Amino acid sequence: MNPRSTSRETILEACRAIVRERGLAGVNVRSVASACGVAPGTLYNYFPGKDALVLAVTADVWSDILSSDAKKNKGDEKDFASHVERAFQSAQAGMARYPGFLPAHALGLTKERDQRSEGKEMMQAFIGRLESSMLCALESDSGVREDAFDDGLTKEGLAELVTQQLISLLVLGRGDCKALVAMIRKVLY
Repeated sequence: MNPRSTSRETILEACRAIVRERGLAGVNVRSVASACGVAPGTLYNYFPGKDALVLAVTADVWSDILSSDAKKNKGDEKDFASHVERAFQSAQAGMARYPGFLPAHALGLTKERDQRSEGKEMMQAFIGRLESSMLCALESDSGVREDAFDDGLTKEGLAELVTQQLISLLVLGRGDCKALVAMIRKVLY
């Protein structure tokens, strides 16, 4: 095998392609090394083992799923409710690129205690970033009623609740988020 220059991003790009074609189960050191055109040992310069590789690609795929349109459409939303709807639609489109990813991911995180714990921490950090972007969109919405928030419902609390509901709707395979958007509109405007 003729080794060529590689990077962590090149490896993760190859992993995303494998996940799209064969699912998360298709990610292993040999298949990834072959897709990158490098010796299997080269991957150990970037990942200590298969579990680390799978966790990294899982995070990378989730990032792709949940933020595929975020940069492109940043600022296009008229209000927070539109932002939520666009985030849901974008995530659905992202999930369509990775058929079978979600069930495989859920099963993968239940295998071993250490891997499950590390995977859970990874997902919590990622969901925290998604929640922060929701809060930012909410805070920049000038159309929100002045009396929409109080001690019982804070902006931070709403951003957390909306993020949790979006993830739940995606995991459950719901086709839309109309009820969530309608609730947001009734509460905020």
